[in-house]
Amino acid sequence: MKDTPPLSEKKTYSVHSTGGMDLQSLIAALRHTNLGIRWRAALILGEIGEPALKPLIRALKDEDKDIQWLAGIALSRMGTVAIPELIRAMSEKDYDVRWRATIILAKFGDIAVDPLIGLLKEKESDLRWHSALALSLIGGPAVEPLILALKDRDWFVRVRAAWALGEIGDEKAVEPLIQSVNDQDWYVRWSAADALGKIGDRKATRCLIAALKEPDSFVQVPAAWALGKIGDKTSVGALMQSLKSPDWYIRWGAIEALGKIGDKRALEVLEMALEDKDDYVRTAAEEAINRILS
Repeated sequence: MKDTPPLSEKKTYSVHSTGGMDLQSLIAALRHTNLGIRWRAALILGEIGEPALKPLIRALKDEDKDIQWLAGIALSRMGTVAIPELIRAMSEKDYDVRWRATIILAKFGDIAVDPLIGLLKEKESDLRWHSALALSLIGGPAVEPLILALKDRDWFVRVRAAWALGEIGDEKAVEPLIQSVNDQDWYVRWSAADALGKIGDRKATRCLIAALKEPDSFVQVPAAWALGKIGDKTSVGALMQSLKSPDWYIRWGAIEALGKIGDKRALEVLEMALEDKDDYVRTAAEEAINRILS
C-alpha cells in the first residue's frame, strides 16, 4: 500500500498569505470560522475545476446552508465541466439540492441551454420543471431553442417550452405561441395562452379572442386571463359574450379580464352578473365594477 504523500508533495493552493492548502483542506476550509477564508476557498475551488467537482457536489447536500451556498459559488465558476454533475444533482431527493443545481446551471448562460433543452424530454416531471425554470432564468439565449421545442412531438415538452417563453417575455416568441394556441393538446393551448398574456403583445389579441370559442373551459379561461393582461379594448365585446356561458368558470374568467381592461362598456353586463347564481362570479363582478369605477 502506498504511503500518503506529505503535504509538501501535494499540490497546494494559496488561500491566504501564510501558506497553501491541498484539495481536501480547501473543502474543509468552507467551514472555517473566518468568512474571508471560507469565501476565498470557494473561489479557488471554482478555479481548480474538475478535481474539485465531486466534493463540491457533495457539499451542495450539506446540512449547513452556508456550505451549500459557498459550494454553489464555486461550481458556478467552473463552466461546462460542471454541467453533467449539476444535471445529476437536479434529480436528487433533497429539494434544496435540486433548486441550487438549477440556479447554478442558469448562471452558465448559453452553454447550458442545449443540455437543459434535452432535459425537457425526461420522464420525471420535477426534472422537466427545473429545466424549464433554468431556461427561463437564462433568458435570451434560450428563446430560439424553446421556440423550436414548441414543435416537439411530446406534449409535455411543448407545455414547458411555452411556460418558459412566457417567463422570458421575448416578443420573438409571440407568433410561435399564437400557433401553439391551436395545438392539438389542451394543456399546450392553455400554456401558450397564458404565456401570451405574460408577454402582453397586442398581436396576440385576435388569436386569444378566437380561443374564447374553444369548447374546453381550460382553454377559454387562460385566454380570457391573457386578454385581461394585454388590455386591448377590442376584446371587450368577445369577453362580454363569454358571460352568457353556462359554465361559471368561464363567466368568472371573463369578468376578471373585463375588470383588468377597465372599459366602461362592460359595466351593464357586470351589474347583471351581481345577480349570478355563483358566489365566485358575483364577487368577481363586484370587484371588477369597483376597479372600473375607481
